[in-house]
Amino acid sequence: MLVMIMKKKSFLICLLVFFDVQAFHFYQSVETLSKITEIITKQEKGIYLRFGDGDVVLANGQNDSNQQWNADLQKEMREAFAFNGSNVLKCLPLGCRELGGFEEGMFPGNHEQSYEWCVDILHLASGIWNGEMKDIYSMTALAHCATNRLNVCLEFLKFLKHSGCAVLVGNCNIPAYVRELLFGSDCQFVPTPAQNSYLEIDRIEKDCCGIIQKVPGYKVIVTSMGCSGRVLQKRLWHKFDDIFLFDFGSLMDAICGWDTREWIHVLHFDHHQFLRILEKELMPNRINNF
Repeated sequence: MLVMIMKKKSFLICLLVFFDVQAFHFYQSVETLSKITEIITKQEKGIYLRFGDGDVVLANGQNDSNQQWNADLQKEMREAFAFNGSNVLKCLPLGCRELGGFEEGMFPGNHEQSYEWCVDILHLASGIWNGEMKDIYSMTALAHCATNRLNVCLEFLKFLKHSGCAVLVGNCNIPAYVRELLFGSDCQFVPTPAQNSYLEIDRIEKDCCGIIQKVPGYKVIVTSMGCSGRVLQKRLWHKFDDIFLFDFGSLMDAICGWDTREWIHVLHFDHHQFLRILEKELMPNRINNF
């Protein structure tokens, strides 16, 4: 995908990009989930922005696999990239050893990337980051823990479910039993198209605001709608203070049995088995359905 928008770089340019950004701290999976847990526990306003290669290319004027580019989307994506603050957790897919993003269990096809590919991502993102790159978080934290640190994943999902998930904004095809299992019966659902959600972003935003305004106290808003989710998070951030905006990521697709990501395919992710584990951990009194 990146090849479509980038000219061939020399090794010297790659080195210069690296030395410009080498001072950042990359938060691996457990660190990332721990930081999210800390912010929500303190009931502080916060946001977890999972910027992947699709977001980077959209912000730089090209299509993503599930979201067609348009000028308004590009503008709003760049505004999301420009967010800064102590509880603004911005992610990039830097799964290489040289930049600190490689973790045990990763391999090509399962979140590991080449150094050159990651440098390309950094080069493109640095121009729209709005400030020095000091902290970069893992965008694959939940998915990686689900397949390599299962206990960490389960503890986080239990924490998330009991932390006041007010709204799930996501793919209209997410089954009701998955929504209830992960977020509880009180969490309200705002459905989005499976692709090109940005075409309905105004309706989605309006539906979310209508629900959020009626729910008192601190709220966790979960998005699972691809690249357009970052735009929605950006919009909601400016309208509400007592919220944490959490992007669930590709683990949702895996749980639903959708083979949409390479890691799901190469790991032969068994969503029925994972659902049985989730049901045991999150709804222990429920009769097993999987």
